[in-house]
Amino acid sequence: MIRNYFLRGKQGIATLPTIIAVTILLIALAIGITALSLSNNLVSVGQNNSQQALSYAEAGARDALIKIARNKNFTCSAANCYSLDFAASGCANSTACAQVSVSAASGTPAAPKVIISTGQVQTNSRKVEVDVVLDASLNGQIATTTWQELAN
Repeated sequence: MIRNYFLRGKQGIATLPTIIAVTILLIALAIGITALSLSNNLVSVGQNNSQQALSYAEAGARDALIKIARNKNFTCSAANCYSLDFAASGCANSTACAQVSVSAASGTPAAPKVIISTGQVQTNSRKVEVDVVLDASLNGQIATTTWQELAN
């Protein structure tokens, strides 16, 4: 009888270490899933900002095309001679803007006008180049454009 009493007291001795081990594993799993989720979220935000920067660069190039369409002699050959803010103080804060330059070329097939527009969203920037050829027979209207993204 005394022997059965001691055996009964030791029956649950492995339960406590097992519960502790399972709890540690569950906590480690939860931390891992949280870290993975946070990492994926940061990558997604970076990709979204990069795509937005490309959209801003394209908007800057389109704005320059409008200026050329209105005035075939429009130039601003200095790098980033004008900017477009897509948020309050966008270029000043490097948060949401496009910086644009237009070459002083004549716009002929041999010397097209070159628009370079850089879009920026926080630390992400994307750059596009547009070559513009004016048609002399149509009184200097835009005849063709060639778009390409430039590596930063």
